[in-house]
Amino acid sequence: MRRASFALAALVISSVCLLSAASRIDDPAKFVADVYRRLIADTSYEPADDIYSARLAKLIRDDRRRAKGEVGCLDFVFWVNGQDWKITKLAITSADQGADRKTVIAKFRNLGDPQEIHFDFVRTGGRWLLDDAHSEAGPRWTLSQILKCAP
Repeated sequence: MRRASFALAALVISSVCLLSAASRIDDPAKFVADVYRRLIADTSYEPADDIYSARLAKLIRDDRRRAKGEVGCLDFVFWVNGQDWKITKLAITSADQGADRKTVIAKFRNLGDPQEIHFDFVRTGGRWLLDDAHSEAGPRWTLSQILKCAP
């Protein structure tokens, strides 16, 4: 009985540790491809909140706080440039912008409309984090500007 209790406690502790572990982005391009794979498979999927740089995370928190539970300045899913999606013809490429900066480019069709979104990653404290996103097709936008409620 004691051995079973110890095993159960160990399982619970290890499960809690796994659940609370920070998201790790080893390769920004693979990470972005995985986000799209998940979005294609499950329209309720949302990436974890710990993938953002301190600057972008603060802008997201501020937007949520101003919204007070309602829709904030960001009123669409920036990963797909819309509120609804059916992603097809996905292509992911990346370019180094120096040792600690990478841009990942996602080109795809969402509900038939061509999209091109650039994701800017920075390496901080040994971790790759998403620092901004920009739409380069259709209506152009920059995520950090939207979160400031700027046009």
